[in-house]
Amino acid sequence: MGKKISVFLAIFIVGVIVYYGSYVTNAQASNSTLEKMVNVLNKEAVEMKEWSLYAREEATDVTSLVNFQMKSKQLQTKYKGFKWDIKRENGVWKAKGTRQAGSVKELIMLTYTGDKKSTGGYISYELIGQEFTTQNVSDAEGIFKDNYEKLFLTNPLIFSCIKGEINDKMKSVLSLQVKQLLTAFNAQQIESLMEESFVSVSAYTGLWEEALSSQQQEMNLQIALRKTGMGGQTTLVVGTPIITSEY
Repeated sequence: MGKKISVFLAIFIVGVIVYYGSYVTNAQASNSTLEKMVNVLNKEAVEMKEWSLYAREEATDVTSLVNFQMKSKQLQTKYKGFKWDIKRENGVWKAKGTRQAGSVKELIMLTYTGDKKSTGGYISYELIGQEFTTQNVSDAEGIFKDNYEKLFLTNPLIFSCIKGEINDKMKSVLSLQVKQLLTAFNAQQIESLMEESFVSVSAYTGLWEEALSSQQQEMNLQIALRKTGMGGQTTLVVGTPIITSEY
């Protein structure tokens, strides 16, 4: 099943690369999308545990280890409030900066593979939180928007994600649970992967304007459900335009 999930996820990642030019977004638009996701899930029998905002762009100026080291020092100087860790892991150089402020965690990552075929490194920024009140989400979005504008030279895709658990009030069969969630988001299913203990669907909703075009269809929502053992809880991951991590 792991291979199926990886293939399914890889298809969408390729879609992001191929259709990047058709996706128009900015920090403000994605943030309002996160708020809409929270509002929808608040009305369902979902116990939200964590939300995240993530963006990444190519660091074309990082074409050598020397460039990587120079840019790493620049980031450490600019973001002194972050705790930095620089190391080589599985052949990839990583400069990782983290900062925890209450329930909100920030992560800046600069990577360089050293591969001659690569055009450069990558820089990413992620904001993770556990509070879901309107004020908490709004304040965190302000932090993300500020650093998004400082870190990135282009206008990279922003991925919004919410993780949680579904209680017993919702229908127990995964296929029915995901159907109920699609209805809540007023979304139309486009593609799906259905298994007994795992379901993942990609869909389109009109709740936000941003969309990714794939095979003449628009997609801007992905939902994954996994049931853990006999009578176990159902974990939920909702992402837009896709989920960027394994689930």
